[in-house]
Amino acid sequence: MGRTPDFPRGDGAVASFAPMSSSTSELLALAATGYGVFAALTALLQMRQMLRRRASCDISARFFAAYTGGYAIWLLYGLSVGDVPLIVVDAAGLLCGGATLAVALSLRGSLLHPATWSSCGVS
Repeated sequence: MGRTPDFPRGDGAVASFAPMSSSTSELLALAATGYGVFAALTALLQMRQMLRRRASCDISARFFAAYTGGYAIWLLYGLSVGDVPLIVVDAAGLLCGGATLAVALSLRGSLLHPATWSSCGVS
């Protein structure tokens, strides 16, 4: 193994960190990917609630637009660097967030004609 990297601390001292072993790094990547996919799937809980109530006024469409947009940007980044865990998590987030946003907007009116959306006060 090579030299341990040094990182400056705020107090002027230098901290050294030993690199993780390959198996530890792979285990961490697997755990982070699993957790990320699980977290992305939680958007489907909101979609289930909207479909059961046949209403979406209690869900913020703007939040889900920002949520989905964030996953889209991170997916593009993951694709550009070839990072499989990022690609998997962000693809799941984009699909689940996009589906939830589509259901929220369709319950307010036509997805193709925003002028038909019913007003919920604050979206």
